Amino acid sequence: MKNGMYIKDTNPYERYHKIENDIVAFYMKYNQLKNLYRQGWLKVRIGIEHKDKCESIADHSFSMALLGITIIEKYKLKYDVLKVLKICIIHELGEIYAGDYTPYDTITPEEKYRKEEKAIKEVLYSLDFDNDFFELWKEFEEGKTDEAKFVKNLDILEFLCQAAAYGLDVSCFKRSLSKINNKYVKEIIEQLKLITTGNKKPKKIG
Repeated sequence: MKNGMYIKDTNPYERYHKIENDIVAFYMKYNQLKNLYRQGWLKVRIGIEHKDKCESIADHSFSMALLGITIIEKYKLKYDVLKVLKICIIHELGEIYAGDYTPYDTITPEEKYRKEEKAIKEVLYSLDFDNDFFELWKEFEEGKTDEAKFVKNLDILEFLCQAAAYGLDVSCFKRSLSKINNKYVKEIIEQLKLITTGNKKPKKIG
């Protein structure tokens, strides 16, 4: 554990004095998301004794991206696919330095935002080309555009899918369920509920 966070290893970026190539430097920073466990599972749900089975933040981001493109393809949704993918991948970049806080941690949403904003700027500082990563992170945080709203739903959907993968009853996560407003995501979650409560023959999504 480091700074109250369960991690697999130290940030690989810290092992090197100076990295000249900005892409390599960015990769080494981002690599820490592979080392950072999703804290809620260890602290609240499955317990630290099962950390070998716990997903990382990078696992979560990848799974969100995969859910996003499959839902968009299946239902022929009119979202900007590239933007959705980019937001899924970069929305947790701030946690490289800020850490992954759970709703049970004693930190206000405002403080969490400030920590992550400072952290993501530090992560992106080494990139020496123009990019929209910080703006997309803010877009996700503000949740006003169609793509940002969709990704926020994906964030919760991935959490609930992972809960099901751990063998948990997703209907118990009422706080998360109440935040879902995308009809396709709602339908998928209804299937998850049926599966995790013992019904092995969920209805086909229309």
